[in-house]
Amino acid sequence: MSEAYVRETTLVTDDSDYFERVLDGTVGLSLVSFVVGIAALADVIALGATGSELGRPLLTLAVAAVGGVGVVAICDRLGLVSITSQRATNAATGVVVSLLALTALAFAAEMTLARLFGITLLVQAVAVVSAGAASRFDVADTTPDPSAGLLAGLAFGAIGLIFGAAIGGSLVGFDSTLLAGVPTWVVVTLASGVGMTVVTVLPREDIGSTLPAALIVGALGVTVTTAAVGVGWQWNPETIDGGFTGGVVVPLFVLFGSMVAGWAASKARAGFGARGRQLGAFYVVNVNAALIVTVMITIVVFVAVKGIGYAFHGFAIGALSGLVVLAPLFVLALQWARGPAGTARWNSTVRQLVRVTPLAAVGALAAVLLGVLATGRTLDYPFTYTVQVNREPVVLDTSLAITPALEIGNLLLIISGGFLAVYFLRKYGTLRNVGNKSDRLVTVRRLVPRAIGGLLLAGVIIAILGRSPAGIPLSETVGSGLVLAGALAAVAFTVSPLAAVGFGDGTRRERAEQAARVVSVSLFSALGLLTTAVLLESLSGANPSLGPVNIVPVLALVATAAAGCFALICALTLRKTDDANLRRILRNEGTLGLAAASGFVALFGLHIALTQAAYIAGPVRIGLTGSLSWPMALEAYKPLGPQPGGIWPAVVGTIWLVTGASAFAVPLGVGAAIFLTEYAEQGRATALVEIATNALWSTPSVVFGLFGAAFILPRLGGDESLLAGMLVLGFMLLPLVLITSREAIKSVPDEYRDASAALGVSRWETIRSVVLPAAMPGVVTGVILGVGRIAGETAPLILVLGSTLNSTRAIDVIGGFRFLNQPPFIINDALTQASAALPTQVWAVISAGVSGSPSMGWASAFLLLTVVLGFYAVGIVTRTYFRRKLNYE
Repeated sequence: MSEAYVRETTLVTDDSDYFERVLDGTVGLSLVSFVVGIAALADVIALGATGSELGRPLLTLAVAAVGGVGVVAICDRLGLVSITSQRATNAATGVVVSLLALTALAFAAEMTLARLFGITLLVQAVAVVSAGAASRFDVADTTPDPSAGLLAGLAFGAIGLIFGAAIGGSLVGFDSTLLAGVPTWVVVTLASGVGMTVVTVLPREDIGSTLPAALIVGALGVTVTTAAVGVGWQWNPETIDGGFTGGVVVPLFVLFGSMVAGWAASKARAGFGARGRQLGAFYVVNVNAALIVTVMITIVVFVAVKGIGYAFHGFAIGALSGLVVLAPLFVLALQWARGPAGTARWNSTVRQLVRVTPLAAVGALAAVLLGVLATGRTLDYPFTYTVQVNREPVVLDTSLAITPALEIGNLLLIISGGFLAVYFLRKYGTLRNVGNKSDRLVTVRRLVPRAIGGLLLAGVIIAILGRSPAGIPLSETVGSGLVLAGALAAVAFTVSPLAAVGFGDGTRRERAEQAARVVSVSLFSALGLLTTAVLLESLSGANPSLGPVNIVPVLALVATAAAGCFALICALTLRKTDDANLRRILRNEGTLGLAAASGFVALFGLHIALTQAAYIAGPVRIGLTGSLSWPMALEAYKPLGPQPGGIWPAVVGTIWLVTGASAFAVPLGVGAAIFLTEYAEQGRATALVEIATNALWSTPSVVFGLFGAAFILPRLGGDESLLAGMLVLGFMLLPLVLITSREAIKSVPDEYRDASAALGVSRWETIRSVVLPAAMPGVVTGVILGVGRIAGETAPLILVLGSTLNSTRAIDVIGGFRFLNQPPFIINDALTQASAALPTQVWAVISAGVSGSPSMGWASAFLLLTVVLGFYAVGIVTRTYFRRKLNYE
């Protein structure tokens, strides 16, 4: 929507700021009602819930809202994001206040959710009609038109017809008639429709837009509040099978009423007139778009709902582990919030909301996790799931829980810390030619790599000689000393930038600019030395300790804290700096500090993995096993256990199948596309190849399976195998990769090739350096589409891989490699064995009939969907990377 219609300027007088806030708060309340209504429609919150049963989920939503809004507000105060829209601020405040008020009412008044819905609708109706009255009696400075318009009148008239039919039929009955045999309900219906049209069209716009909306919302609120349509309400018409219940109708009333109230409040907030109509329409369009997206997601969620109970049996995660997982998501969401969203034609409020919504969502999750840690109470969702025991269904109790456990697995630290370190290093520019020069820094830069090489060489020598050659405790003495020296040096290098910027002569900004070279050399040296110390621990077997405390993880934590404090100082200094060059320096210094801190966290986890020794700091325990438990996805089937276990072998098999098929098809497909597009003469031969490729892509998957069973299996020993499955899926993926790669390469303008040739570059260099980078987003798109197809294929895998049900062992492809001193020199028994896979797991459950568990089948389908979406996510990230790289270059 153009800024010419909706501007962020004040639309009412300064004296009526309260008017703006109330209407923005009403919009926030309508959004809350809409979201909770969807939750009630999906039966996430029971419509008849009262007291703590209702208060706890509402409190969780309130905490999430406070966390999301709070994180965005903090980032705004720190200058990380910019929120300039007063409308967005007021609406967010309205969301928080509404949720807190609903939570208080739920706990204090022992109301059902249906009654709360009715109250919220009545409040929205009162707010809307009050806004219209305030405008009509010049309490607020607005610019309404003489009429709300015929279109609005027809819309409200249609709604009036529906309401009149419902009211007339329920009050006087559908069998009652007036004179001349005219049904009474028809008269009531027509009167209601005409009356709503008249009330909308004849008065001034402020009354015509708010009064009909308030009547509709208020009528819905009264109906729900008085329980005329409530929890136990049910209607079973004789003309149709089935009926309508309060559990469905009440949430639908709330969704519709909230949308109407939000439209009227948005229109009043913009002062009516052209701007009001635009903003009201924009609100309805966005809410409907969100609803349509929700419906589309629901189609996918249907499978999740059917299988999520079984899939998440016994799932638990510690709140502290959850915060570690959220750290990379927070950084990505913050980066999204800092960038532009949409175009200048968008309304600025919408642009800001689009930018900060992911950040608010991450903040909401973080607030929930922090609430669990603060209260020490487990946040759980108990439910049941069904398993098959001796061909009989057995219902078991389980729960999905977030626990206050203060345990973190080292793998989470390695993944999260490593990801953040790489991310910040990519964002880091350079500090090479900035700051004061020093001969000492030149010497340090030259000596540190030599020291790292010397430490690694000493570790290799100790590993070769043994830890105690000739009874000499080489590992405990020399090894421990070298490890300790490397770790201490890393801490010293990390503290030096903090001291250089935090203390000394001049202002902090001047010190930050002067110490730029010190920061660069010190932090990179610290990362290198601590990495070397951790690797030296593994090579020499040394693990220096002071009593029961291991020294290396303590020093890693000290280095992390120092690097984090340095980054915080840079961020605070950046807020007070206007000079563009100095801001760039501070930004690079802070980014490097965050990269160093993240790297130290990853090295901390790597130390735990290499030494196999857990680290305990007060109540926090960091070890090889954390607080994450997901039996369905991370465990194999347990045939004799009290719990059924999971399908981890099928997940591993699916990942290997897709990986192997991609490794086979992608190089061949891209290579063939390059040859056909850049080298082969365009004529009948290439046209024939294109026709054959399209025909191959259209071939049914079962034909590929028959080909694999008849041609590939006999040449691989005759048994079903993982390698046969990889090749069959690879043949299926190959034509799509070839087709999309050719189209992507063709789309590269010839000017690119001509410019490269004009510089004297060879054809292959032009293709490799110019054409392929420009075509890579299209190539990756083709691979994404192909992977999405082959990952869920079942028919060909049944023929070449078999249909294994409830496998107890995951295939080990990497550990299956063996080297020989005769041809073929290398073999892998795992590739020639059958393996479980998610598509065949689902098929096996279906074909097993009564002996199979339908719940496990749906859960397997849910995990298959998750794996496919995971591959899509990897592909999308890769495509985005190449697009950005192309834009930057």
